[in-house]
Amino acid sequence: MKITRHFRLSSKNVFPYVLLFPAIVALILFSLYPFVSGIWYSFTDIGWVGDDANFVGLKNYRHILTGDIGAARFFKHALVQSVYWTLTVVSGQFVMGLFAALVLNQRFPGRFLFRMALMVPIAIPTVILALTWQWIYDPFYGLFNHYLRLFGLLEGPKAWVGQPNSPIWPMILVAVWRGFPFMTIMLLSGLQSISHELYEAAEVDGANVIDRFRYITLPQMRTIITVAVMLHVLWWWNHFDIIRIVGQSAQEFAYRLATLPILGWFEAFQWSHLARGAVISVLSMLMLVGVIIWNVRREVRSVQSQ
Repeated sequence: MKITRHFRLSSKNVFPYVLLFPAIVALILFSLYPFVSGIWYSFTDIGWVGDDANFVGLKNYRHILTGDIGAARFFKHALVQSVYWTLTVVSGQFVMGLFAALVLNQRFPGRFLFRMALMVPIAIPTVILALTWQWIYDPFYGLFNHYLRLFGLLEGPKAWVGQPNSPIWPMILVAVWRGFPFMTIMLLSGLQSISHELYEAAEVDGANVIDRFRYITLPQMRTIITVAVMLHVLWWWNHFDIIRIVGQSAQEFAYRLATLPILGWFEAFQWSHLARGAVISVLSMLMLVGVIIWNVRREVRSVQSQ
C-alpha cells in the first residue's frame, strides 16, 4: 500500500517535468547551443560551418574594432545606423501607439472594430508583409510612386529600395507601421488601469486636457511606458527581416542600410567569415545588455527615491 502510494506521488511529481522536457530540449538546441557556440566562434578562426575552429583569443575583436578591411571597415557606420534605426523606429512607434491608445481608450461607436483592425499589421507574417511593401515601393507599379506622380511630387520612376545606395527611411516607415499596434496594446492596457476618479477630481479642480495628460496620465503610465519602450528597443535593435527582404536586392551589400545584424549576417554567411560575424553579434548583444542594466538601475533608483 505504501509502495503504491509512493509510486503515485512520484509519478505526480515527475509528470510536469515530462511535459516540460520537449520544450527544454528545443530551448537547448535552438537557443542555448547557438548562443554558446556563437560566443565560442568569436574567439576562433572558423570561416564556415564545419571548418576547424582554432582558438585565436581577441584577434577577431581587435580586427573588427580597429581594422579597416572587410566588415571592420563598415562596423562604426553599422553601429551608428543601428542606433539611428532603433531610435527612429521606436520613437515613431511610441508616438503613433500613444496617439492610437488615447483614441481607442475613448468611448465611441465602432471602437471594437477599430481595435480589431489595429491587429492587422501584427497578424500578417513578416515575409508577406515585407514582399507587400516591396511591391508598394516598386518604381514602376508601386502605389508609393503612383501617388507621388499623381500629386506632382515625382516626374518619373524612382527606386526607393533594393539598390546598394538605397536610403533607410523607407524601411523605417515599414517598421513603424509593423510595430506600433503592439505598442498601442501595451499603452492601452496602462491607460485602462488608471482610475477615472483621478481625472474627475482633476477636472473639478480646473485642470484642462493637457494638465490631466501631463500630471495624471504620464506619471501613472511610467512603468508600462518603460517596459514597452525597452521591449521594442530589444526587438528592433536586432531586427533583420524587413531590412533584408525589402531594402536589399539579391546578394548585394547596401551600405546605407547596414545595421549590425545585417553586417554580421553578410560577414558570416556571404563573406564566409563566421568568426568575425559572431564577433559583431556578441558586441551588439553586449551593447543591449548595457542598455538593460542602465535602465534597470535607473528604475530601481527611482523606486527607492519615492
